[in-house]
This record gives sequence, C-alpha cells and structure tokens, in this order.
Amino acid sequence: MPESGRDVDAVTRALVDLVGRDHVTAPTPGATTPVWRVAPGSVVEIAGLVRAAPGLGVVVAPAGSGRRPPVHARPTVQTSMARLCHVLALDERSLTAHVQVGLTGVDLEAQLVPRGLSLGDYPPAVMRSTLGGIVAVRTHGKSSARTGFFEDNVLGVSAVLADGRTIHTRIAPRRATGPDLARALCGSEGAIGILTSLVLRLHRAPEARFATAYALPSVAAAVAAVQLALREEAAPSGVRIYDEAEARVHFAELDLALGDGEALLVAGTAGPTDLAACDRDLVSSAAIAEGGRLASPALAELWWRRIHGGAPTPAPTPTTQLMATPGRLVRVYGAIAAAAAEAGLALRAHVSRFDADGAVVFVTLVRGGAVLAETDPGAVAVVLAAEGAGAFPLGARSLRLDGYLAALRTAIDPDGVLSPEALT
Repeated sequence: MPESGRDVDAVTRALVDLVGRDHVTAPTPGATTPVWRVAPGSVVEIAGLVRAAPGLGVVVAPAGSGRRPPVHARPTVQTSMARLCHVLALDERSLTAHVQVGLTGVDLEAQLVPRGLSLGDYPPAVMRSTLGGIVAVRTHGKSSARTGFFEDNVLGVSAVLADGRTIHTRIAPRRATGPDLARALCGSEGAIGILTSLVLRLHRAPEARFATAYALPSVAAAVAAVQLALREEAAPSGVRIYDEAEARVHFAELDLALGDGEALLVAGTAGPTDLAACDRDLVSSAAIAEGGRLASPALAELWWRRIHGGAPTPAPTPTTQLMATPGRLVRVYGAIAAAAAEAGLALRAHVSRFDADGAVVFVTLVRGGAVLAETDPGAVAVVLAAEGAGAFPLGARSLRLDGYLAALRTAIDPDGVLSPEALT
C-alpha cells in the first residue's frame, strides 16, 4: 500500500505508463489517503489498470461527476470515462444504439434528434450525467411513465471485471437468454465491474407535445388525480404537483388563481398526435374527477420551458428529497407537513417523477427566510417523521441484500479491487 512520497511517485509513474502523462492527475501533496485521477482512452487501458491495482496497493473506482467529493479509506485510482464518449453503432431499424459510457445523455440525444429518435422523456438533470453514471448508480428520477425505467432500456453491457477480464452480455431476445448479468451490473456503482459501453433501446421522437395545468383542492386530490390517470393507462411524459406555497414561489410572475390549501398539477404528454391528445384528455378527466379545474396555460408552458428548455428555476435547492410508494405518498406528505409545523418551520413541497413505484417528494424547509440544510435538527426531525410514515431516503436499498451482495463481491472480486466503499 503506498504510504511514503516515494511510493506515491512510483504509482504515478506506473499509471503514466498505462494511460499517458496527459491523462493522470497525481494526488494532492500531503493527502492522508492518496487519490489519483486517470482518464483511460480504451477498454484495454482500463483492464490494464485493474490488473495492475493489487500490485500497486490501490483500489479502482469510477469517477462520477457528482458534486459531493467521495471519501476514500484506501489509496484509490479514480477512472474518468470522459474519453470514452463515442457512439459505436446505431441501428435505426432495431432502434438500438451501442455507446460508450462517457457520453452524456444530452450529447447522445443531440445526435439522435436529427434522426427522429430519442432516448426517452427523462429529466434533464439526469440526462446531463454520463450514460455510465446514469446506469451505475442507485438514484431516483430515472424513469418516465411514457418510456419506462432507464435500466429497462439497457439491452446489453460491456464491463471490465476485477481480474481484468472484459465481458459482453449477449444482445438477444429475452426468451433466448438466461440469468441477466446486465441487471447485476446496473446499479452496482462499479463494485461488480467497471462499465465501458452499453447497448440502449431507442424510441421514436414524439410527433406532438402538449402541456396543461390544473388547480386541485389539495395535494391529496392532486396525487389521487395522477394515480387515477395512470390507472387508466395514461402515459404522460412528465407530471408535477406543487403545493400552494411552492407554486407561489415557482410561478411568482404569473397569476396562479389558487385558493388556500389548493395544489397545482402540471402535466406534459407526447408521442403521435392522437396518442398525446388521448393521454392529455385522460389526465384532464382525472383532474376534473378529483375536483380540479383548468388553470392558466401559461403555467404549464413555463414549467415545460424550465424542465426541458433550460429556463432557470427561481427556487433554491430543496432541503431533502424522499421517495414513497403510491399508497403512501399522501400519508408521507401529511407527516412532513405535521412535523414541519411542530418544529415551527415553513414548508414548501412538490411531488414529481411519478412511475409505477411511486414518486419523489421534494421538500423545502424554511426558518427565518433561510432554507434549512438537510443536517439541521429541524430537517432531521421532519425526515424521521416522513420515514415513519413510509418514505424512503434516496438510494435506499433492502438490507436483506447485504448477504447476497457480500457473497457476489467475494466471488467476483476476492481482493476488493473494485469500488470497495460502494454498496455499503
């Protein structure tokens, strides 16, 4: 294990030999735990790094683009996939694309749109990440009622395992395959293998898009309307519910015409014109059935420009984000509101990213005009109340999987070379 400056220099030289001087960033001098950042330009170089890691006394982990710097307990080589950013093959008849993992969703979409194709209706915040990052991490929001979960559109993967071997999962009809190794690699955070390329299912670009807004008596009524529309098999490309306080912040420049305690529901539909119109009508009838009424079209248009057109959102980053299943959404929101009131906090919230598993509640807690950090004791109390009502923290996984994950990692990576701090 590298400890002295001489050891660090030796690892740096070895990494330069593997990927080139221009693609290695040495550790910060005096760092307690050295971290190198490298940008391999090929699968062969990634495999070479992984094979060399045990002898160099380092572990290897993919370098994400997240804002929070990772904490490392062991000397680590972070691999940036920025140079692996190409479309390897595009099959417009089968609607598939073979792409390297360093390409962002936005950049791939820019190449697909001129061909009348699309990855799907995923939030721009997700699409700005690399494709490898989207697939490899356990995060919310990677789904659309219209195009499904992002992982469901991964037809095959290529990856480097802990011993340097490269694997490619077979691209074939599901009836012709056995255990799905691609699913094990998705969400593994680099702990089972380092993803290098993906084969993705594509979709035809929508012929038409509609955006509509509704005012409903309460957040509970708005949630019921969305769930009713989904039960009627509406497939909106985007849906969001704002409570009254959140709506007044997000749409301060427009006439909301919301009464006390009312909620704003905005929905977008897309696809062939007739289907997009049918989905819009299903959402509309559900909203009316729950006591809603049409709101100003300007509200829906502004919302759509913000999530897909790059228009800035005026509100600060929410305090926290919590997931809940369909049957618990209303209860969770109620628990959040009650806990915030008990703590003397002002609450704003919106509910978004609806899919078959539920939705995400974006919670903003305010004290004295300032938005609370997630670590504030008042915010912690609200989160605990929400979890007591059935909410899940972001990236939650079942602890029952720990034994399975430990056995799988031991079998695949007995020396703990790949991302040892992931999935813990």
